[in-house]
Amino acid sequence: MDRTQAYNDVIRFHGHECPGAAFGVRVAEAALTALDLKDPGTPLVLVSETDACAVDALQVLTGCTYGKRNLIHQDAGRNVFTLWERDGSAGVRIRAKADSIVFRTEEIWALAGRIDDGTATLEDRAAFERLQGERISALLGVADDDILVVEKVEAAAPGVKHLARTDLCVDCGEPTSVETLHDHRGRMVCPACHLAAHGGVLPEGHGDHGHHPQSHKHHHEHKHEHKH
Repeated sequence: MDRTQAYNDVIRFHGHECPGAAFGVRVAEAALTALDLKDPGTPLVLVSETDACAVDALQVLTGCTYGKRNLIHQDAGRNVFTLWERDGSAGVRIRAKADSIVFRTEEIWALAGRIDDGTATLEDRAAFERLQGERISALLGVADDDILVVEKVEAAAPGVKHLARTDLCVDCGEPTSVETLHDHRGRMVCPACHLAAHGGVLPEGHGDHGHHPQSHKHHHEHKHEHKH
């Protein structure tokens, strides 16, 4: 992988230069190297534990996207990515190394705070851009061991969801995947209408729905009556 070209490709997709995008390039590069793919077109599955900038780099460079359903978002607020071959029995987990340049310094956080609240001076903005640019250059140039922790995962790749047919929500009338419809007292409703039926708060003990809406039946006592 040509790292500079990869970064430029990511920026065109992401929309701006930033350290997060540079970090994502390094994660993708390390993950693909660790998997040692024989065929560059091998289908992959990615679990991302962040919704920050780096995930855009993974989408561009691994081919895992939300639209193909082989990018699974499990937001844990941390820079951790796990990648498998789609039919693989083992994968690779990559996380940001603590106290590395992946993370902003207190100075950068302070500058960003002033920019966000509108109190930044021109000097603040120039300093922020300079420091971020230095981080980008460093992230694209340092050794993997300086910024990444790479671990093998001895577990099969998670399954990729298949497209499901749609059915109408009986309340709002909007076509909704049958995998997300809820059986509310015998009425198949979409998640939004289901939430409204409970006054905006789902009751304690409410579980995940199954693969078919008929498997998602409530066994708890309803405290909110839906108005029609």
